[in-house]
Amino acid sequence: MAQLTERVYLVGSGLLGNRMSDDYDCNIYYVAAGDKGILVDCGGGRNTHKLLDILAQHGFSGEQLEWIVLTHAHADHSGGAALLQRQFGAKVVCSRLTAELVSGGEDTLEIGKAREQGIYPADYRYESCVPTIVIEDGEKLSCGDLELHFITTPGHSRDHMSIYIPQLAALFCGDVLFSNGRIAVQQAEDFSFKELADSILRLKELQAKDLFPGHLQPLCGDYGKTLTAAERKFAAGEIPESIV
Repeated sequence: MAQLTERVYLVGSGLLGNRMSDDYDCNIYYVAAGDKGILVDCGGGRNTHKLLDILAQHGFSGEQLEWIVLTHAHADHSGGAALLQRQFGAKVVCSRLTAELVSGGEDTLEIGKAREQGIYPADYRYESCVPTIVIEDGEKLSCGDLELHFITTPGHSRDHMSIYIPQLAALFCGDVLFSNGRIAVQQAEDFSFKELADSILRLKELQAKDLFPGHLQPLCGDYGKTLTAAERKFAAGEIPESIV
């Protein structure tokens, strides 16, 4: 585990990160909200026990998990939700579109196709999950002494949402963008450069201090530099570099 700020910890990551938990995990963030905890994304679910071990090493436990917030339904971000929900009673929070996808399981998410393409290993299995709270654009939820603001940010995927915590000036942007203003281009029907550019503009307005993307390094003290870099590329009619 890496403590990134006073309240935010990196507790998991995969190949596109520091390989802290499992190669098929995204960046998984733990946010301390008093005596409660929030997970922002939860990895692919292959080695959730490793995630729990990392939490325990720093004095946190699964029983403290109040919410599991999903930025979107891609399996590397949502695959661990069902186990954590079942084992600890944590509430799974996501957008309506994400809820439809994760509750539909492997068929809805086309996991079989992803296995055939080598995106996930042949033995990977996705466990469907029924979210507890379906959130809409602009809604806010309180946990402990923190308030989470939810912003619809399609582009990488149609169901994508980002989370801003004003008390921390912290923005969890999922797979909207990454260090140096890079993006993750997807060969998928719901990927859109235009929507992604619009989402980046929307997030820039928040003036976040710290930016926590779904892959590669967390960007503490970023103060909008990464969003601005991507914005300038799009404004010039160029496509930002892709990490995949």
